[in-house]
Amino acid sequence: MTTAVQKAPRIIPDDAVSIVADLYGLNVSAAPLPSERDQNFLLRGTSQKERPPLPPHPSRDARLGTPGSGYCPAPSESVDRNEKFVLKIANADEAIEFLELQNQLIRFLTAGKIELEFPRIVSTRSGDDIATIKDRNGREHFVRLFTWLDGTCFAKAEPHDRKLLASLGRALAQMDAALAKFDHPAAHRSFYWDLRKAAMARELIGLLPDSRRPLVESFFTEWEKIDWSRLRFSVIHNDANDYNILVDEFEPRVTAILDYGDVVFSATVCNLAVALAYIMLDKRDPVGAAAQVIAAYQETYPLTEPEIDALYTLAVTRLCCSVCYAAKQTRDAPENEYLNISNAPAWSLLERLSRAPFDWPTRVFRYACGLPVVRDEALRPRRTTAELVSSRQKYLGPSLSISYDAPLHIVSGSRQYLYDSDGRRYLDCVNNVAHVGHSHPCVVRAASDQMAILNTNTRYLHEHLIDYSERLTATLPEPLSVVYLVCSGSEANELALRLARAHTGRNEVIVVDGAYHGNTSAMADLSPYKFDGPGGAGCPPWVHKVPMPDVYRGAHRGEEAGRLYAAHVAEAMRQSDGVAAFFCESALGCGGQIILPSGYLREAYAAVRTAGGVCVADEVQTGFGRAGTHFWMFETQGAVPDIVTLGKPIGNGHPLGAVVTTPEIAASFRNGMEYFNTFGGNPVSCAAGLAVLDVIREEGLQENALEVGEYLKEGLRELESRHGLIGDVRGFGLFIGIELVRDRETLEPAEAEATQVVERMKDRGILLSTDGPFRNVIKIKPPLVFSKADADSLIAGLDSVLLLVGSAQTEGRTR
Repeated sequence: MTTAVQKAPRIIPDDAVSIVADLYGLNVSAAPLPSERDQNFLLRGTSQKERPPLPPHPSRDARLGTPGSGYCPAPSESVDRNEKFVLKIANADEAIEFLELQNQLIRFLTAGKIELEFPRIVSTRSGDDIATIKDRNGREHFVRLFTWLDGTCFAKAEPHDRKLLASLGRALAQMDAALAKFDHPAAHRSFYWDLRKAAMARELIGLLPDSRRPLVESFFTEWEKIDWSRLRFSVIHNDANDYNILVDEFEPRVTAILDYGDVVFSATVCNLAVALAYIMLDKRDPVGAAAQVIAAYQETYPLTEPEIDALYTLAVTRLCCSVCYAAKQTRDAPENEYLNISNAPAWSLLERLSRAPFDWPTRVFRYACGLPVVRDEALRPRRTTAELVSSRQKYLGPSLSISYDAPLHIVSGSRQYLYDSDGRRYLDCVNNVAHVGHSHPCVVRAASDQMAILNTNTRYLHEHLIDYSERLTATLPEPLSVVYLVCSGSEANELALRLARAHTGRNEVIVVDGAYHGNTSAMADLSPYKFDGPGGAGCPPWVHKVPMPDVYRGAHRGEEAGRLYAAHVAEAMRQSDGVAAFFCESALGCGGQIILPSGYLREAYAAVRTAGGVCVADEVQTGFGRAGTHFWMFETQGAVPDIVTLGKPIGNGHPLGAVVTTPEIAASFRNGMEYFNTFGGNPVSCAAGLAVLDVIREEGLQENALEVGEYLKEGLRELESRHGLIGDVRGFGLFIGIELVRDRETLEPAEAEATQVVERMKDRGILLSTDGPFRNVIKIKPPLVFSKADADSLIAGLDSVLLLVGSAQTEGRTR
């Protein structure tokens, strides 16, 4: 390694200009670029007039190399000032076979289906790809010329957001997938930057400061445990550091991965590990940033489980190699600042990572890939499915339902996936409780860490309670600023009813037909989905039911639908002077994934308030960014409620709920009777809630809901054009409904067919469910980590299943 640095070329810019003029016939200016073992120059075209070609310098020989198919300039070509090149002068120890490998690899990747740009190889005037020169000390060096690629280096690009990190993950995956079919003898070499050879760096630990040696040694000890026999091998780029990655100047997209001087045949996962080592530098959440890259990589070129489990060790080993080699290189070549460009950030990152449990990043990486965070050994079922069904019937209340004809025995969840007792993975398209992903490590750790410290109630002061209330109200419009924390959406709606009655002194409530607001006695009485359903006793006298604002099969359509449906709310208010509140889901879930017509809430709220009532927005199903365009679904209506109720996704599976209201309504509720909830607002619940808010923001999940939701709806509407069973596709963000009908004119509900679709999709490993008054609406409300690749899987599955179900439907009618 040190010999290679010491034998790096020492060419001055003026000589570089002469070399290019002699070998390539180009008139350029030259500026040095940083490099470790080689020497690189940025060349810019000049506007000089053409001059006769110079005779070849005796020290410049273009006899070596294979004639290329790249750009070959005419003799003494004048180059436009905007045209740029890179002159690469190889280390004196570099073998020509290795340079030929690099050239072949560039041409191979250029021809592949990779969303990256690659430089063109510029041939000499004699048509060669590789030439030789002699420096002033008489040492020979190989020379190559490439076209310049514009862009901003990743290290300088801002911000490193979800889109940019995902773009890098896809780019790396595409490159690795392509290179799995490429090989070259020169890649099979012993190279000190090959992570298999990290023992070479480990030998240099003695050069490190005494205080830092144990830290690095502990990571190298973990590297020793890697079972290389379980990893895939291929030719890899091996140096996707943040200065070798180019980003588009106008959008967060990786456009190129440069510098092929570290190419080697090694474990494929090492390529990703090297990139992650640099991605984690200077990040507030280094592991989280790495996970964003991994998730996109996994969708494009899936990692194996052994690769995922080795990934963090390999990434941190790269950092250890970097600081060890930097120590030696600094001693041997102290004038080369490039050798230490990442040294201080690398030390800072190593020290941060050393303070976390070593298995924590691997847990996060497993989650990013959709694998169970807990190893399989802990998930082995103790009972068969049949035994569980039998015991369930014996010990549980018979009114509890169970999904699917053949019940699923689910033992773990990760990200957007659920796993059954046989290890089969299911794409979860319907469980919106796991809002930021099943078993998200950050939420799990936040709750478990707090549980290990303290869990008590709101009669004691605690930072989490205040922090969460502040964070939650910051997402809401004024004057929604007073928080009550509870344990579920049902509790939240129950409390909202009490607040409304206390504030107005009235008792009655207006609800929307088909609505569901919870499982308590009062909420069952407030939910037409329950009181008009099986076992229900009908609408109570204190409840006023208004028509569902359904623009697909309801009475009102078109631009005036919102106003016309809201008129029913106004009429209900006129018919009684005892109405305390209007309860309305911001988008109807159990009603069939109904999106409210424009202006409905604004008009309805105005009518209710004019008559002295309170407006309650039930966001239990729809809040926290699911709408995509807005954080709260009611915001899509341009309206602000007096009370908001929250549940389901708020704790990502932890039992948490909330009511947020105005100071005036809260003051009315302070009538002398204490409101106390034993578990509502406890520190563990608040820790989980805070973690959910963090993940939504840091992983860009609201933006993801918008992008993926629009992409999914576009795909579903294309299916609608080909499958007569689909009557309507509707939704906001990742809250989507597909209504199935037997006849698009009569809108006859296709309930049986919807059930068949759900069952057949389950058999294909995709989980959906039905809802709506006729049970003919397929509801889609997955965890917000749901991706475009997941949408493609869902669409492809539905396409096949709808064809089967539709064919059976047609055949049944012709009999």
